[in-house]
Amino acid sequence: MDENDLNELKNIFSYLLDSFSYEVERDIKAGRIEEITRKLEKDKKSIEEMKSKIKEDIDQFVINYKDFGVYEANIMESINTYTEQFFTRNSHEALSEIADLKSGMEKDVENGTRVMEAFLSLNPFTVLNSDIKITVDENRIEILESINSSYGIAYAFLLNPEESQFMKNPFFASLYNGIRIPVAVNGEDVIYESLDGYHLTSGYINGNKFECSFIRSREQKTFNFRIEKGSPVTDIEFNNAGNIVKVTEDQELLKHLDLKILMDALEKLFNEITGLQQKKKKLVSLKMDETELLNSMDFGRVFYRIIESSNIKSLVNSLPEKSSNRDELSKEFITQRVHTIGRDQDYIISTLFG
Repeated sequence: MDENDLNELKNIFSYLLDSFSYEVERDIKAGRIEEITRKLEKDKKSIEEMKSKIKEDIDQFVINYKDFGVYEANIMESINTYTEQFFTRNSHEALSEIADLKSGMEKDVENGTRVMEAFLSLNPFTVLNSDIKITVDENRIEILESINSSYGIAYAFLLNPEESQFMKNPFFASLYNGIRIPVAVNGEDVIYESLDGYHLTSGYINGNKFECSFIRSREQKTFNFRIEKGSPVTDIEFNNAGNIVKVTEDQELLKHLDLKILMDALEKLFNEITGLQQKKKKLVSLKMDETELLNSMDFGRVFYRIIESSNIKSLVNSLPEKSSNRDELSKEFITQRVHTIGRDQDYIISTLFG
């Protein structure tokens, strides 16, 4: 078993197992809340049934002794008051426990999500494809990293634009000041457009391919760039109120373009955005087979999908039975970790070792 296999197992039986354990703890608390709520509803129903029976008895008494009718309303009012006081006093402890349980559930969700976030930040599964989408408007900057991986699992992170120096002032001049793009040739005159006043509006990264758009808002002029890092090929499109100039397809314009300095600036932006993947980020989606699991914190489904795979079962069964180092992976270590979950231990053990 190589180092990558060991790291995969360590991450599964630490981060992933812990996130599942928090889900189990949340569900236990939810079950207790349901139990207490049913008890309160039963007590309330018993009180209402008692009051109804008393009302029926008094009504029957009044039929026989009509003069007693003037007391009925006062009697029922007193009974309502006393039963309400009784229920409030006896339900106070139960309601306090429910409040504590709800607070604990919120903490379980917070902890479970945090651990899952740390787990997926390691890209623990084989990445099939991934991309980064950048959206910039007047009110916000959103940088979304989406990853499709093995086991039918897909997840997404919001990257933090505050970690990017460029995103604090997303004008092209923040990358490189003074770059000009030739957009027309009129006789011997070359008409240039300075990029300094253009700001980023969107971007897309897939592998080494990078697309981005910059706009000069007041004049509604835009530049669209498409590059591949490490490749000399660059696509530049200038849009001036619907009039499109494909700069890189015009040999005359290319003669007057300093492509190297432009590529340096765009690759600098590419590197700054992709560098955010290694910094603090927020998990915003976790899907398995297109079903969203993050909001419901249904992390057990991910855990079961992984341990039921033939690859993981094979790796687990190749581990030694025991190890003198308590933190070293072994079948005994994994068995002990599984018993901390508090749910389906027998099924999990039989799945892994059966």
